[in-house]
Amino acid sequence: MVGRGAACRAPLVGPGDSGESAVSERAPDTMQMEEELVAELELLGIRYLSRQSSYQASHVRSPEALLADLVRQPSARVRAAVIAVLLAHPGYADAMPAAIEGLLPVERLTLQTFYAAAVLLQQKHAHRLRELMDARSRPLPFLSEHTPELNLPDDGTPDEALASLGREHQRWSGSMVNWTGTYEQVARQLMRRWEMERQWKP
Repeated sequence: MVGRGAACRAPLVGPGDSGESAVSERAPDTMQMEEELVAELELLGIRYLSRQSSYQASHVRSPEALLADLVRQPSARVRAAVIAVLLAHPGYADAMPAAIEGLLPVERLTLQTFYAAAVLLQQKHAHRLRELMDARSRPLPFLSEHTPELNLPDDGTPDEALASLGREHQRWSGSMVNWTGTYEQVARQLMRRWEMERQWKP
């Protein structure tokens, strides 16, 4: 049985959107922000995203600022990294209310939708995540009071709920992108990278 809270509608853009355009077509300040965010994710143990520079972050911005700034990015792969942040650091769920407050409506809906995906992915991959995360593992709360616009079924498996979320995502966005696969890819890339890093350790 999968408990359901409400998440929300978000007109997200898929891998083929303008956010995935060539680096040369993107504004320098946008590129710099993306590089800074991805570098900060590396400090949080999220190292599956490639970068265009050797920039090294010295610290990570506050949880609410990180969540908000990720969903503001034009790049779909960087926006979706919100899922990885929440899977890797479930405690960041506590920052959701503050992060949501400073966002525009579309950005707020994007964050809430990715939060819902992270909750379901955590349930689906619970055993594997516990093995990889050790003491850092803890359940993500549903925060239904902050995600009022999407009602998922109250029963069924995480897979069924993710499929439902993906279909709803297609409807909101008007795009037939495989959104369920997009959510899953984030989790797979994150866990695969952690497994590789374990193998690299002496």
